[in-house]
Amino acid sequence: MTTYNSTTGRHDAPLDRELPQRLALLEELGLSELRPVPELDALATRFADAASALTGGQELTGIVNIITDVQFFAGLSTPRAARGHSTGRAGAPDTQRTMSRTEGWCVFVLDRRKAFPLNNVLDYPRSAGNGAMHKLGVKTYLGAPMIHQPTGIILGAACVIGRQETQWDRETVDLSKDFAQEAVAELVAQAPRRTLI
Repeated sequence: MTTYNSTTGRHDAPLDRELPQRLALLEELGLSELRPVPELDALATRFADAASALTGGQELTGIVNIITDVQFFAGLSTPRAARGHSTGRAGAPDTQRTMSRTEGWCVFVLDRRKAFPLNNVLDYPRSAGNGAMHKLGVKTYLGAPMIHQPTGIILGAACVIGRQETQWDRETVDLSKDFAQEAVAELVAQAPRRTLI
């Protein structure tokens, strides 16, 4: 449950009760040192493209967000305009991949433990003062939890964001859930060959 913080004039991020378990699982998966994963960049790009096709073709940004004491974009989509141009490495162009836990909406996906479609982020009262909305010009958000099925621990969220209001329908919400689970499968595939929790 989030609460309004009169000192900051913002709603605090929800309490993350799973953080110790998530950190232990990330350690077990060999992901305690957060780094970009080219396969997740590709997945985020496919997610953005698929969601865009279902919502009228607007440019969306796909993100695979692992949440610890910060949010880390292990997967980040490549904008359409940048595809085919050299970025110096495979995958998404270099960009900011970390965000405070007080910004964005993925922390609410963790708290809800289910998909979170926001047609217009301004319709969500806790968006007031949200840095992602102002810095990135985000107007719409759709995220789904990345649930590690053997443990039930949520590693983060797979999401798409856009700069115009979007009517998310059931098909697109289901798509977000599919991509979230595909992201978990890819994270597990990155793990060393050993018995996981």
